[in-house]
Amino acid sequence: MLPPMGDNVVVSNMELERLLSMKGGKGEGSYVNNSQAQAMHAKSMLHLLKETLDRVELGDSREKPFVVVDLGCSCGSNTINVVDVMIKHMMKRYEGLGLEPPEFSAFFSDLPSNDFNTLFQLLPPMANYGVSMEECLAAKNHRSYFAAGVPGSFYRRLFPARSINVFHSAFSLHWLSQIPEAVTDKRSSAYNKGRVFIHGADETTANAYKKQFQSDLAGFLRSRSVEIKKGGSMFLVCLGRTSLDPTDQGGGGILFGTHFQDAWDDLVRENQFHHCHQLHLKKS
Repeated sequence: MLPPMGDNVVVSNMELERLLSMKGGKGEGSYVNNSQAQAMHAKSMLHLLKETLDRVELGDSREKPFVVVDLGCSCGSNTINVVDVMIKHMMKRYEGLGLEPPEFSAFFSDLPSNDFNTLFQLLPPMANYGVSMEECLAAKNHRSYFAAGVPGSFYRRLFPARSINVFHSAFSLHWLSQIPEAVTDKRSSAYNKGRVFIHGADETTANAYKKQFQSDLAGFLRSRSVEIKKGGSMFLVCLGRTSLDPTDQGGGGILFGTHFQDAWDDLVRENQFHHCHQLHLKKS
């Protein structure tokens, strides 16, 4: 979930969309070098993904490309590996039915602030279209699909109507599109007292987040329902909790939430220091 801002920091929702992202680049703290846990979980669910792909209707390969999308792709190799699995599985399905495979296209989508440059640098080179499908499948260090990036929030429309065969999204839908206004309003009973996580928060605070999540998920499903082709499928992996209480983010949630809160407080204090220092210089 998107956390509420500190008492002294005001950021609009549109600015959030352009500011929030996993850490880009290829440095020590980058998402590229700190996404092994996501890779492990994604690998453990490949059999479920393939079951979903087996239910996708195969269209006329002579007219349109087969299009897959990863929503919330971030900037590491995890998204590339998943797309590769999807494309190769569908190619084998066409082969198994004795059908000529279509051309394949993959869209990598995330917020505009995502480091698409790093992602594209990780993409393997394009295989030589025109060779046999067997050669494409055997080209382990090449990709057999056209690739493109699509910046934007997946809580809105991103693609033309009836244009996508398969949507994939993992560990992304828990992020809200915006901060519930009530949790940042000191006059509201849902005010979250400047905290950036909701463990142990009041019921009214939890309901504000719940209402925002319901609104976001409805928008997500409405958008995908327009964009997906007839006979297409969607594979979603979402974070969950063992408790029915939405404010109970026990276990790792407490640990990470506390560290997140401490880090956020440090940033707010740092911002206040710089602001005061600038005022002092101007007065001097």
